[in-house]
Amino acid sequence: VSTQSTGIQYRTTLTFVFTSHSQLFSARRMWLLLISTLFLSGIPSSLTTVSEELRADTCKDGACRRYAEFDTSTEGRLQPTGLFADVMDEVDFSEIEVVEGKVPDWLSGSMYKVGVGAFQIGTRRVNNVVDALSKVYRWSFVPGTAPSFSTKFLKTSIYNRSVSGEDLVPHRVVGDILPPISTFEKVKMALWDASRDNNNITPWKLKGRDGITVCGESPVMFDVENVNLDFLEKYKFFNKGKFVKEFMSASHYARHPTTGESYNYVYMTGLDKGLLTGVEPGYEMIRVAQDDDGKALGKVVGFIPMPLKDMRIIHSLGVTENYVILPRMSLRVQMNSTIHVCSNVVFDDKAPTYMHVMSIKDGSFQTFEFPPFISVHIVNSFERVNEKGETEIVLDYPTLTTMEGFDHKNCYYEILNIEYMLSDKLSYLKDFKPLNDVTIRRFVMNLATGKGEVLDHPKMWQPQLLHVDFPFVNDNFRGKPFCIVYFHTIQWDNRNAMGLLKLDLCKQTSVGWDDLNLFPVEPVFVPRPGGVEEDDGVLMSPVFDARTDGSQLYIWDAK
Repeated sequence: VSTQSTGIQYRTTLTFVFTSHSQLFSARRMWLLLISTLFLSGIPSSLTTVSEELRADTCKDGACRRYAEFDTSTEGRLQPTGLFADVMDEVDFSEIEVVEGKVPDWLSGSMYKVGVGAFQIGTRRVNNVVDALSKVYRWSFVPGTAPSFSTKFLKTSIYNRSVSGEDLVPHRVVGDILPPISTFEKVKMALWDASRDNNNITPWKLKGRDGITVCGESPVMFDVENVNLDFLEKYKFFNKGKFVKEFMSASHYARHPTTGESYNYVYMTGLDKGLLTGVEPGYEMIRVAQDDDGKALGKVVGFIPMPLKDMRIIHSLGVTENYVILPRMSLRVQMNSTIHVCSNVVFDDKAPTYMHVMSIKDGSFQTFEFPPFISVHIVNSFERVNEKGETEIVLDYPTLTTMEGFDHKNCYYEILNIEYMLSDKLSYLKDFKPLNDVTIRRFVMNLATGKGEVLDHPKMWQPQLLHVDFPFVNDNFRGKPFCIVYFHTIQWDNRNAMGLLKLDLCKQTSVGWDDLNLFPVEPVFVPRPGGVEEDDGVLMSPVFDARTDGSQLYIWDAK
């Protein structure tokens, strides 16, 4: 079983997991176009065609490179308002009609995504993408039979109480709950109901568990049955008593390239700062293995002490054959509010980025300091030996090129505010300019010398001001040296025009796909069984059509 996912996004704000081989995208021809009888938007869709023009050849300074170029025209461009509709319907095994192309004979398994299902229950609603009630989506492929589609809400406490009470219950949110909650409700939340269990970030397959695990930034996991998507259980890896607070975990686990075991962290502290509980503040690095009964078991790999005042947002982490890497970028977590999450996330331009490289074998670690950066989704990490015979750890990240000019009054995650996204009056280039400027950076850490350096990959796309994120690599190369990565792109100032981007970091080439009023979400690459080349496989992505408010599943030849 090979699994991986890619983070937050919109209407199909989902993430992917593959229970087969998994690899990604390509561009010039489409293997097939699939249409479900009930789409992610809940509205039937008509047949659409796929633009095969990649606009990828660009000459600069007399030299021609194969760089992707995305359509920046505004004429006839629609906002993807249907991505933010409430869809309360649930679907069991709806057959998918293949309307164009052919499903590869070797494609077998299930792809899972987690994302938004509803923004409003009763009179109350949320206005940020990551706060919507969570839905789990599944596309299943069995050779010789028609593909199928299923989706169900994640039946957490927040969902169950909201539906039974016919009104969205007050809970911790990144954006806002509207109308605003009362003072009494705030007090009740702070004392008895502060936990956030509406995970809509990442699905994951933990070794030793029967279901699919739905993850968020909280160290609380939820399992759903892997076929019918029914809720199974809620659980934590640690339970150290009411005087020990577990604050955060990464939304994205990291999978070991050989054993298949998953790695994460739990930031915890004793409320007495360890005087009686014996739990000092810091990061417990954990490996999820199996116990004697075949169930998932969290084992501590090592501990990185860290005061509460220096807790950071760590959305994803890296793992190689011998090391797990905890990247602490410059997004600080502060305790300003028990209700409004965005109030607690602050970019500190004076806070260096730290990379902690921990030995899987004995839990010892080294720390490397870099300038302040913001990034949330790791591309890949691997070990290599330099010309001196010294071991180096390499991580690639899509980072914001600079935070200069960023208004610190704006929360980093406010860019996912629905009113902002759908407003033609807001200029992202003015109010959120740094979020339009991304550089893929390589962090290199020499374990022998204790020194690190940062290298910038060239910007292999046009326009240069483009949001490039949600990376996905061939799972067979995860934790190993690699070349090819697939991204999702957004033109925030062009009615959220979205596309897909394939980069070859070794050959420094790129290719992209976009089409007017079609909005792909995070891509998943599925390698062809027996394939040798890194891009031998297919790329898959649900695509929302703003003209029809319907969604299709696209599959491209990744070559």
